Order: sequence, then structure tokens, then C-alpha cells
Amino acid sequence: MVRIEPAALHFHNLTMSSIKKYFSPDVLFIFLISAVVFLPYAFRLTYYLDDWYYVYDGVVAGPKIFHSMFSVDRPIRGYFFNVFFSVFGPHPLPYHLGAYLWRLIAGVGAYWLLNVIWSGGRRNNFLIAILFILYPGYSWWVSAIEYQPMAVSLALQVFSVLFTLLSIRSAGLLPKALYLLGATLTGWAYIALVDYAIGAEVFRFLCIYLFISHGMEGPFVRRVSAVLKAWLPYLAVSLGFVFWRVFLFESDRQATDIGLHVEKFKTSPLGYLTEMGADFYNSIMNAGVHAWFRQPYLRLMDFRFDVPLLGVILTGAVVLLVTLAGYLWLRRGGLVAPEASQMMAREALLLGGLSLLFGVIPVIAFGRFINLSIYSHYGLPVSLAAAILLGGVICIFPSGRLQYILFSVFITASALTHSLIAERTLVLENSLETFWWQASWRIPGLQPDATLVTQYPYERVVDNPLGLPEALNLIYFPEPRQEDPIRYFASTLMPTQDNVEAILAQKPKKIEGYRTHEMVVQYADIMVLTQPTSFSCVRVVDGENFVVSANDPEALRSLFEYSRVDSIRVAEEVPILPAYAFGREPERGWCYYFEKADLAVQSADWTNAARLGDEAFALGLAPQDQVEWFPFVQAYAMTGNADRLENILQQTAANTFFNEQVCTALHRSDSKFAPAAEIGALLEEYVCK
Repeated sequence: MVRIEPAALHFHNLTMSSIKKYFSPDVLFIFLISAVVFLPYAFRLTYYLDDWYYVYDGVVAGPKIFHSMFSVDRPIRGYFFNVFFSVFGPHPLPYHLGAYLWRLIAGVGAYWLLNVIWSGGRRNNFLIAILFILYPGYSWWVSAIEYQPMAVSLALQVFSVLFTLLSIRSAGLLPKALYLLGATLTGWAYIALVDYAIGAEVFRFLCIYLFISHGMEGPFVRRVSAVLKAWLPYLAVSLGFVFWRVFLFESDRQATDIGLHVEKFKTSPLGYLTEMGADFYNSIMNAGVHAWFRQPYLRLMDFRFDVPLLGVILTGAVVLLVTLAGYLWLRRGGLVAPEASQMMAREALLLGGLSLLFGVIPVIAFGRFINLSIYSHYGLPVSLAAAILLGGVICIFPSGRLQYILFSVFITASALTHSLIAERTLVLENSLETFWWQASWRIPGLQPDATLVTQYPYERVVDNPLGLPEALNLIYFPEPRQEDPIRYFASTLMPTQDNVEAILAQKPKKIEGYRTHEMVVQYADIMVLTQPTSFSCVRVVDGENFVVSANDPEALRSLFEYSRVDSIRVAEEVPILPAYAFGREPERGWCYYFEKADLAVQSADWTNAARLGDEAFALGLAPQDQVEWFPFVQAYAMTGNADRLENILQQTAANTFFNEQVCTALHRSDSKFAPAAEIGALLEEYVCK
């Protein structure tokens, strides 16, 4: 029989009493509100932007590739992703569920932590914890693979500070030592995962100061002395990491190279400090103010205030839950502002404000800043400080009911913001899936070192996304291989101004790489894939046989004559797209028949192209972008099917832009489009007026 020592028994009882005291139905509401906001999208979201290169590199080279990926700056992430990818592989759902669970754990830990600091302000602590979970300034949660370590780091950060206060509060030597050990280990772990989160150590110090001050009277100097004594063991967290980072570890990445920033300061002290000062101010405003006010407005503008139905439903559910929670607090008398509310407000302003200020400094020191879009993840380590600061502002108001209303407004706005972030991301992800499914119908196989210029139809999406060569390579070159760096057998370019100019100038090929992969970009040998609108089909442009859509961007049109289809392996079998990355194959509607007919035209297989047209006609299918009639015009003209051809030409009779291009193609002396005289005359009558 195992005998429980008194110290261990005290530790067990203390822990259980804390859980029972602080983890009441409030935690259930924290779970329900956060689940309503995030879980419906966890089951629908897939890969977002840089998630793709994590997936492809992991699929091709295996989980060990992540050690190389992060050896240059944050090596612990290599071990982290090795474990995660070994367990879950490339399937997106576990990562999205994980990102939510870490966020929930961080929120529950924050509620526990705030109750330890302000034991008499449970209602406000509850509402601040919800604000923290729903912090709207962090928009990268939709990229659940790449930003999984950030979510883990935040949870560890919260519990590291919580363990610190529990250690100070514990009377027994064993529980004190165990909490101290837990605080130190989780402290090293959260900083090792996210080095710029080290500013949260100021948050730890301030929490110690408030906790000790509440239970101690006497002169300020005496309290500070007690705080420093309690805080001293936790210097091992920050100093240990700094020593390793500065003296033991050599970074090969400029963004995390401390020595590089020292050199910049030596070169131009005034210029460096001016730039840092501007970034510091903007980061503070974005993380502490604009996240709550400007971010919801920006996300509404993304949709022109036309909120998707699911977003309305989920936000309405959050309103109902917050209202129900308010009703329960009212029955318990919890909507009356306690006498200590003003003191809590002042302390929350101090804790939140100073933690925010000092928490931003490491971000700036690494040459980064916080904004509400691409760099929003740099604000995640100070998100709890931002929530506490806002809670302090709200608690200044003397009316408890008004406080609850204000909290509820910000909670609702934050919930809506995250719905809009997710909805916008789904537009992009669904567009990508559709794009590559259609491309796979058109391109059975691909030669190595092909370079594709890709034009995606990102409706309502304001980001400038990557060309995503990983999606292309996952389709055509998914075979595992042991190499580091990984060679991408095909590359992609976005039609940016620089890329367009390089292609027009026919610049020589170059090798591009990032972390664990590299690819050959051939400016003088490209193939253009364009889907200018969501209702268009993907078109592979053959520079010797093409027409332009009125929806094609002008810059992209300038590349059409340079587009070559020689890299397409026509005889290959149609690739099987992995469902975990591209979803299920969409319905084989008009675009399927268009892609297959266009492929047949490439090989001058006019009979097969005409057959596909007959099948599409029999199903009552037709294009929304009339440029997609072009392969069928050619097929019916070359097979002599005047009835079908005239049917199409009657539908495009008013489209002068399209007809002029067909007329030009008809008269090209080097074109494979050369119908018989009778059909040629019919075409002349319709398209060459």
C-alpha cells in the first residue's frame, strides 16, 4: 500500500481545492463560447498559405526534415513538428483541433491565474479570460500547421506564470518545489518555441508583485524586497534562454540574428532608433487598441458588411451564451460592481499596460512589428496583457451592469471577427482546391523543371498569396525521397510586376529556395494557368493557339504569347489528388468537359474534343465566360459539324472581343486551326464581320 506523505497530500488537496473553487460553470461557458467560435471552422479549414510547404516537405522527406527546417533559428520547433507530423501526418483536422484546444487551455489557465491574483473579481476574470481566448488581433489561427507552436507557446506561457504564483502561495516544501520546477520548465519551453515571447517575463514579475502586495502590508520598499526575493528563482527562465541564444547558438537567419541588429545600430544609431520607435508605437497601438476596434471593421470591409450566414448564426449563438451567463451572474448578485472593482481596474491597467509595453520590445528587437494581418502572430504573446488592459478600462466604469454590457460588446465583436477571418480563408482555400482539380483535368502529367504562372480567382481576399508550388508538386511529384534540401520539380510564379518584367525580358533561369527546399524558376520557359474569376474555368494558355478573356488582367495577357504547353505530358494518366489536401473531386460540370476538350485540342484530337462537346451539350452545360467556347469552336469546325458550330456562334454573336480573336486565329498561316472551305466561310460570316 502506497503511503501519501503529508506534504504531498497537502499539495493534492491544495490543487483539488483550487480546481473546485475556480473551475465552476464559468469554465463551461468559456468552453461553450470558444467552441461556438472556432470548432465549426476547425472541421472545414484545410491549409492556408505557408502550411503547404510544411505539408509537402513533410510528405516527401518525412518528419525528420523539420529538424533541418528550424535548425537555423528555433531548433526546438524541429522536434515539435517531428512529433506532430509523425502522429498526425498531413491531415489538417488534427492541427485545427489542436490549435483550438491549446487556445482553450490557455484561456482556462488565464482564468485560474486571474482568480489567484484577484480572488474577489471572478466575474471580471471570467470575462477577461473570454476576451483573451477571442483576442481578435491574432488572425493566423486559420494556419493551424505553421502556427501550432505559437498556440502551444501561449498556453505554456500562461501556465508558467500560474505555476509561479501557486509556488509562492504553497506552504509545503514539496508543492513549492514542484510548482517551481513546472514554472521553470514551461517557461523555457514557451520561449524556446517563440523566442520573441520572452517579454512575457515582465508579466511574470508584475503578477508576482500584485500577488504579494495583496497579502502584505507595510512600506513599498519592503514589498519590493519581498517581490524580488520571490522573483529571483525565475530569472533562470529568461537568463538561461538569453545565455543560450546569445553565447551558445549561432543563427543563420537574419531576422533572428541579434548580432545583425547590433551592427545596424552601430552603423546608424539615430536612423535605427527612429525606425524602432515608429515600429514600437505602431505595434503597441495595433496589439492594444486597433485589435479591438479596427480589426472588426477591417474584416467587415472584406465582405462589404455582407456577413456570411454561418458567421451571423455563430455570432448570434455567442450573444445568447453571454446573455445567459449574465443572467446567472445577476441571480448570484455578480453584476453589482464590488467595492474592490476600482482597485482591480487600476491594477489591471498597470499589469496590462506595462506587460504590453515590455512584451513588444523583443519583437522590435528582432526587426519585426505587430500589425493586424501578416504580422499579427507577433502580438499573440501579449494578447493576455491586451485583454487585461481592456478589462481594466472597462472596470473603471462604476456600474457593474454597464461593465458587463461593454464586455459583451467586445466579446461579440471579437467572435464576429474570427468568423469573418475564417470565412475569408475558406474562400481562398476552396478557390485553390477548385483551381488545382481543374488543372489536373487539363494536365495529365508534367515535365520536371516546368515553371507555371498561376492566376487565382481570390474573391474578397485582400492578401497577396504565394504561387503555392507545393500544391503543384504534391499533385505531380508526390514520391518520397531522401534529400535535403528537397528539390521541387516544378515551380510557380505569381504575375507580379517583377515577375512579368523578368519573363518579358526572358531572363535566365535561377534557383530559389527557402529553409528545406529549392526549385528552378525558368523565366524563358513558362506556362500560364489563369482563372480570372470564380465562375471561370482554369485555362492553360497555349502561346500558339489562344484567345483572351475580357476578365484576364492586362499584365497577364502580355505573357500569353510566351506560354508554352510542351511541359505537359499528354499521354500520362490523370493524377489522383490527395483528398486531405484538395478535398473530394468536384462535380464534373462544364469545366470538366472544357478542360478535357482543351487537352484534346492541344493534341489536335478534334474528334475527341467534339465528342466531349456533344456530351456537354446533352447535359445542358454552357460556359459563363464565353472564351471557353474556343476549343469547341475549333473542334466542330475541324470535324465539319456545322450545326453545332453555328449554335455556338449564335450564342457568341454579340461578343465582339471574342469573335475578333477567333477571326485572327482563323487567318493565322501557321495555325493547326484550318477548317474546310465551307466551314471556313461559315466562320467568316459570324466572326469576321
